Amino acid sequence: MQNGSTMLRHCELAAGELLYCAGKAGSAWVLLEGSIRLDRPGVADEAGFAGLAIKGDILGAETLLLDSYTYSATALTACKLARWPGDAVQPEPAALLKALTNAERRGADAVALRCGEAASRVRRLIGLMAEALPARQISRLMLPALRDMADITALTIGTVSRILVQLQAEGLLARSDTQRGRPRTGGEAHGVQTY
Repeated sequence: MQNGSTMLRHCELAAGELLYCAGKAGSAWVLLEGSIRLDRPGVADEAGFAGLAIKGDILGAETLLLDSYTYSATALTACKLARWPGDAVQPEPAALLKALTNAERRGADAVALRCGEAASRVRRLIGLMAEALPARQISRLMLPALRDMADITALTIGTVSRILVQLQAEGLLARSDTQRGRPRTGGEAHGVQTY
C-alpha cells in the first residue's frame, strides 16, 4: 500500500498490511474504520510501538508540514481510510486543531496501555478497540493479533491470552467458536498465524 498512496483518495487494508513507512513521502489519512498501530523507526531497523489510531483519527498529518512520515503505520484490524483533507490543498484551521487534540488524546491512551496491572492494560486496549466498532460487545475475532496486543500493552503473549480467556469467562468478551487466520505484521503477509 505504501507505494503511490498519495494518488489514492480511499484505501482499504487487511489486518497486518502496511499503510506507510517512516521517512517516506505521502499524504495524510483519516481512519474511517478499524485500528492502526504506529511504530517509530529504531536502531538496526527495529521498530517500537509509538501509538494507536482508531476510527476518526488522522494519520500522517505531519506530511503537511514535513513532507514525510514520522512513523510507520500498520493495520491491526481491517481498515478503511480516506485521504485527508480530501481535495482541499490545506485543511481548515479548525480541522487541524481537532486533529492535534485527538493526537494528544491518543498519545495519552498509548501511555496508559503500558502502565498499571496487566488486566487493566488489556481492558483499556479492548475499550479503545470497542470505541471504533458499531457492535456493543466485542469478540476475540474483532481484536488485533495476540502478538500485537502483547507488544502494545508491554505484556507477554501468554499473559494477554490468559486475560482474554478470563474476560470471556466473565462475559465481558464475547465467545467465538471459530478461529481466524491473521497475516504477520510488518508490511507483507508471509503466511497465516491462527489462534
